Amino acid sequence: MSAQPTAVGQVLGQRWRIDARIGKGAMAEVYRALDLQTAAYVAVKILRSSVAGDPGIKQRFAREGEVQARLRHNNIAALLATGVTNTEQPYLVVELLRGKTLRNVLKEEGRVGPRRAASYAWQVLQGLEAVHQAGVLHRDLKPANIMLEPSPGPVERVVLIDFGFASVEGSAKLTQQGTVVGSLRYIAPERLRGEAIDHRSDQYGLGVILYELLMGHPPFEQVDDFELVEAHLSADPPPMDDGVPPALEAVVRTALAKDQDDRFESAAAMASAIEAAARTIR
Repeated sequence: MSAQPTAVGQVLGQRWRIDARIGKGAMAEVYRALDLQTAAYVAVKILRSSVAGDPGIKQRFAREGEVQARLRHNNIAALLATGVTNTEQPYLVVELLRGKTLRNVLKEEGRVGPRRAASYAWQVLQGLEAVHQAGVLHRDLKPANIMLEPSPGPVERVVLIDFGFASVEGSAKLTQQGTVVGSLRYIAPERLRGEAIDHRSDQYGLGVILYELLMGHPPFEQVDDFELVEAHLSADPPPMDDGVPPALEAVVRTALAKDQDDRFESAAAMASAIEAAARTIR
């Protein structure tokens, strides 16, 4: 009987020695591993054996690797290699991140100041612009998919993670018609309407996140899914309090426009608007 692919000490691809399990999800398990060539630690994401027989999940896992292989940017988690274990389970080798998610920060602090919020959003947009320039849509922007890594500067390095729901322009769809992927709290109206989406749909998700950073809660908090969908489709975001600079609130409202054409034309354009708004922060 062959050794379990996730046994501590096992070497994958004659290079990555498994050290410890550091995470587990519905689709994959994540391990810390030592790169025997560089002596650096990495993360290895292995498709779970219990779902490896599902063609849809296996294809989605492969798509995640395909998408991340296109992306090279300081604000995007780096894909280092792909492979298959000795029990035919595909794996991804990615940069090992040691920080915390933006979701954890919000749970611990409630909200962050305008300057930090602007910096976090600006960095997300740098990564997002690279994603879009590569012909990719993330489709699942939410605080849990944004990592904050320790940095020598005054603000943490922001890293986009989890491209499991990402789509590549011109590629075959992996979801059935009428199926919405991603977290409902951060999904753009056009996706809920079943309309064509583009890079500005990701921008809407970041608008929700920026609102949450500034106010301590998302603009729409309905518990019932139907009411939440209705709010995304037709409700205006509640006004922000006096602690939020008007210029920064204006950026959020533009990103949260119901019509894609009323949002910023690109992630780079939204980043420029945030830079200008940051100059008004006292």
